Amino acid sequence: MMKQFITGILTVAVLTISSCGSGVKDPATYNNSIITVINGSEKHIEAMNAAMNAADYAKAEQVRTDWGKSLDEDIRKVEDLGDFKGDASFQKAVLEGLNGYKKIVTEDYPKLIELRKSKTPDATTEAALLDNINKAFENMSTGVNKASTEFEGKHKG
Repeated sequence: MMKQFITGILTVAVLTISSCGSGVKDPATYNNSIITVINGSEKHIEAMNAAMNAADYAKAEQVRTDWGKSLDEDIRKVEDLGDFKGDASFQKAVLEGLNGYKKIVTEDYPKLIELRKSKTPDATTEAALLDNINKAFENMSTGVNKASTEFEGKHKG
């Protein structure tokens, strides 16, 4: 699921860069600004996966804390970008995705880390937490890809 998310985001970025011209306040610049913000979560996802796979729960908690702070900054950046000439659909989709990440970082990951750290198996709870996390990644990828495609279609020069 993580690879699908990363692939989806990178695909959007490559398509955006390859299909758009340059300019200061053009749709390509706006789109690229948003994609750059989103791509910041990739390093946190990779670090979280590495920590969890290594059963390094202290590291996972540190990654979670850092990611939460980064998400607060990313949300502010996207809010500060504002809409594009009255069209807030792309911005809204990205904010929904970032807020979905924020929810799993503040609610699901702490529970998952604690559950795994306790070494008390609870397959049902763990499966539910992982399902929430994977749904957040999928929703972000799907929502951003759709919104980016629609944005590009509406704002072609």
